[in-house]
Amino acid sequence: MPSIESFPTKRGTAQFTEDYVYFEESFFGYIKSLYRDYWQRGTWWSSSAFLAYLFAFPIGVWWVVNAVGGGNFLYIAAVIGLILGLWAVNHARGFRSPDRIRLDTIEQVSTTDGLKGLTRPRLVITYTDGETTRKRRVNLPSLYTSGGETVYEQAQEAFAERGF
Repeated sequence: MPSIESFPTKRGTAQFTEDYVYFEESFFGYIKSLYRDYWQRGTWWSSSAFLAYLFAFPIGVWWVVNAVGGGNFLYIAAVIGLILGLWAVNHARGFRSPDRIRLDTIEQVSTTDGLKGLTRPRLVITYTDGETTRKRRVNLPSLYTSGGETVYEQAQEAFAERGF
């Protein structure tokens, strides 16, 4: 019987049942994890990082409103084009974001440590959806958080206990 039933992700939680792995991720789950990982840590730099994350979204909205009001549609078109282009490249590479994946359809789980200050630790789950091979990227908490390395090891162990 596997001992690890769930682990935190960047935007929420991954939870296992007998047949599935469920991903409970949302914008508010992301804010909760930021609060847990940065604000509750209590250091000045982690609290500052939490506030920077928190204010980045309203500042981005303010920028869009000002760009529209100022008639700078070229900037908006460039940003929207960049976002759509990145999404299209990921989609073409087979990446999807299902909320659940049957364990018996998983072919492989690969892990990446991440580089502190540059990238996050992450998992890439390769699974079959009908006749097609798909991938699901699972970003884990930052290595700057107090439990970042522990969560990475816990996620690896959770899938290893299930034979991946």
